[in-house]
Amino acid sequence: MLDLLRYRIDNIFARGTRALLMVLALALVVLTGALWLVMSIARVSPGPDASAWDTVWTIFVYTFDPTGVPYSDGTWQYRLIMLVASLGGVFILSLLVGILANGFAESIERLRKGKSLVVETGHTLVLGWGEQVFSVLHELIIANANKRSACVVVMADEDKVMMEDAIRARIPNTMTTRIVCRSGSPIDVTDLTIVRPHLAKSIIVLETRDAASVADDALTIKTLLALMHLRKEGGMGPIVATVQEESSVHVANLVAGNAARILPSELMISQIITQTCRQPGLSLVYTELLDFDGDELYEVNEPSLVGKSFADVLQAYETSSVVGVKFADGTTKVNPPMSTILQPDDSIIALSADDDTVVLRSSLPSAPPPPPINVEALSTAPPTPSRPESILVLGWNERGQFILQELDNYVPAGTTIHVVDNVDRSSNVHTIGATASNYTISFTKGNTVTRSVLDTLNVPSFTSIIILANETIGIQEADAATLLTLLHVRDITQRAQADVNVVTEMLDGRNRALASMDSVNDFIISNTIISLLLTQIAENPDLYEVFRDLFDAAGSELYLRPAADYVQLNTPVTMATVVHAAIQKNEIAIGCKYKRNGQWHVELNAPKSSIVSFEAHDMIVVVAEE
Repeated sequence: MLDLLRYRIDNIFARGTRALLMVLALALVVLTGALWLVMSIARVSPGPDASAWDTVWTIFVYTFDPTGVPYSDGTWQYRLIMLVASLGGVFILSLLVGILANGFAESIERLRKGKSLVVETGHTLVLGWGEQVFSVLHELIIANANKRSACVVVMADEDKVMMEDAIRARIPNTMTTRIVCRSGSPIDVTDLTIVRPHLAKSIIVLETRDAASVADDALTIKTLLALMHLRKEGGMGPIVATVQEESSVHVANLVAGNAARILPSELMISQIITQTCRQPGLSLVYTELLDFDGDELYEVNEPSLVGKSFADVLQAYETSSVVGVKFADGTTKVNPPMSTILQPDDSIIALSADDDTVVLRSSLPSAPPPPPINVEALSTAPPTPSRPESILVLGWNERGQFILQELDNYVPAGTTIHVVDNVDRSSNVHTIGATASNYTISFTKGNTVTRSVLDTLNVPSFTSIIILANETIGIQEADAATLLTLLHVRDITQRAQADVNVVTEMLDGRNRALASMDSVNDFIISNTIISLLLTQIAENPDLYEVFRDLFDAAGSELYLRPAADYVQLNTPVTMATVVHAAIQKNEIAIGCKYKRNGQWHVELNAPKSSIVSFEAHDMIVVVAEE
């Protein structure tokens, strides 16, 4: 019997502060009732005219403040009963203070652990933790700069205080955005309810990595399953997630259907590296296109454009560059045929400073006339022919296979590729080369950070060099090796006065500042690029198809092409003339790359009426098919 009583008491105490307060209140009632009964039997009371309720009130007051009520009845029985009430009050009051203090400490600890409910609506929910989270938060803060109050909730299986400290250290100024952190597993439905995903404006699922820093697509799939379980209870904003393997995209789509946009991170990074290695400066174009600091892509419906051809639409905006169309049936096409006629409910996809700057020239306050097009300044020279390339790949990681496969879709026939790594990759390289149709490939085993190895490769003879990060070691160690290789390569090419395009893949963007760089070199920060894509699509889910089209070799992509192929050099022309020249080639001109005072600059979305003049080696940024 005694053991059962102890067991039940233990169970009550285990229920927490609320249960203890209820037990304490019950004890107070029992004590007050027992003393009232004793006083009734002993025929003593606080005063000659005191009622039963007066007696109860006197006992209650004596319990908490023995000095607060004078003795109205001086009998020893009354004094003894009040003494018992005072002693019981000391016990109860002590327990009350202890319970409240312990409950307050538990509440603080619960808040510190990040297990309290997030009372937000319309927030952006970020699930997962890693290096990517800082880039994502930075872009979301910029995207929310024009809002009076915005909230981003971060949930990961990490300590809440640690996450908050890390965010404050890396992002000291959050401007108008509040960042709320919660601890919990994104694959646990119970934990997910804390951050109320069904009320979020959008949800970003970061790559989940294991202890070996390897992304695990299975955990991403399980997170999507947990979100879909909660989605049944109500609506949910668009979900954006990344997976490593292209095959995982199909599985993720089976789980989430149209509710999620899935990005194959390895493939998309490989596509960007592939395109950038052949076109110096293209990484700057991608960064400008993807981040929220400059111009971004927006979808706008403009009824007045109905019935006009796509070629006319390209010239209809002064400060925006149209790149595609979202048709009424929901399909999206980047760089459609110039003869495409816009139909009702079709929307344009335009590059502009903000969504409210995508305004027709005729709707501007001053309504300026269309800028003149100098047809006589159009280039009559034949397009610059493609020549076989020679590409050197230094280092290797999982993206190496994707890059080599993608290169076969871009390089001219007769191209040669040489791979160098300190681990024997000959079997991988030869297997990939066996299926290539436009290049031949070879492999040399050697340490790419060793100068003697690089000197034997005749580095200046290559047209492009790709330096891949070693992901088998720590991030900082890998970036240190990458920077050392880059410094050797740069020194070799400068000594030989060779113009070689170098694309360097880094894992931590902060390490980029450690190298003395000029703007010619391209740096691909994998985490940053994927973070930019995630935030762009989270803010505007309709851009998912646009970016997939831009990065896919089968559709239209971004190219840097010689300005001499479009207009005559050293001839002042309007930007509208450049756009007109591109239209004649079924291309869209959205910017230019030029060298002034020894420095390269990339400018996107220049006003159509602005005057430009190009020199040799200047380039036009176009959206085109190969």
